Amino acid sequence: MRMTVPTHLGDIAVRCLSPFAGARREGAPGPSGAPALLLLHANPGDGRDFDAVLPALADRYRTFVVDWPGYGGSTAPEPARVSPEGLVEVAERVLDALAEEHGVREVAVLGNSVGGYVACRLAEGPRAASVTSLVLVDPAGFTRQTALTRWFCREVMGRPARARRLVVPLARAYLGRLGTPSARETYARVRALPQDETRLAVHCALWRGLADPDFGLADPAALDLPILLLWGSRDPVVPAFLDGRRARRQLPAGTLSVRLPTAHEPYNERPGLFLRHVLPFLENPRAVAARRLRPPSRPRIR
Repeated sequence: MRMTVPTHLGDIAVRCLSPFAGARREGAPGPSGAPALLLLHANPGDGRDFDAVLPALADRYRTFVVDWPGYGGSTAPEPARVSPEGLVEVAERVLDALAEEHGVREVAVLGNSVGGYVACRLAEGPRAASVTSLVLVDPAGFTRQTALTRWFCREVMGRPARARRLVVPLARAYLGRLGTPSARETYARVRALPQDETRLAVHCALWRGLADPDFGLADPAALDLPILLLWGSRDPVVPAFLDGRRARRQLPAGTLSVRLPTAHEPYNERPGLFLRHVLPFLENPRAVAARRLRPPSRPRIR
């Protein structure tokens, strides 16, 4: 099932999946009573990037997968207007629509990259009361802004003429080994992006937005909810030894932090390992965060 949410940046496509009777664990609530989960993808990409882990998530949760403006099934009449702050407003409108049309009053939010930034903003903004927990996957918003990072965001990845040549090699690096069908399909979609003027314009506009002086979180340490922070140790976009370390320092002390042997999208590269950490957290976020589970030194699950 799909729903369309009108916003100031375009009509937003949201895939809606509910647990079906044969998939539910014994004693688990039915579809209408299952917990809700919102998935927010990276730039570029769309909701299909989560396909490798979506079956396991949708077996347990009412799962809602957003396509950002101009990506997937969503429109972007003015792609140059899309910005990280605009995505926050889009996500707020999606939460309102989920409450109105699906009765969703509380939701866990899982976001990757700019989707992780939006997830944090939801948890510190006017919809904070409806957000129950966060799963942040290599989130944006923790890079220290310097003259170099602002120049790269604005003048390199933010300019279509330059980004057109760089977006595919960068995706090849941040998607890792391309060892899963989902990762290969995600890469194939990125390879088509340089020829799609709308998607390319959205991609560049979001990069330019990362250099905006107003971009950033108000006070990450003040987020008052369970948080699972997952970071790929081989991420070339937001390196674990820089951005990941800053995120661990800035987020609340109770944040559960796990470093995975992946690049920027662990749910694509190592879906089994990703789910091994995410599913127990979503099952009981406060209990898992309290135990501060530590990952095995040599994970065996792919």
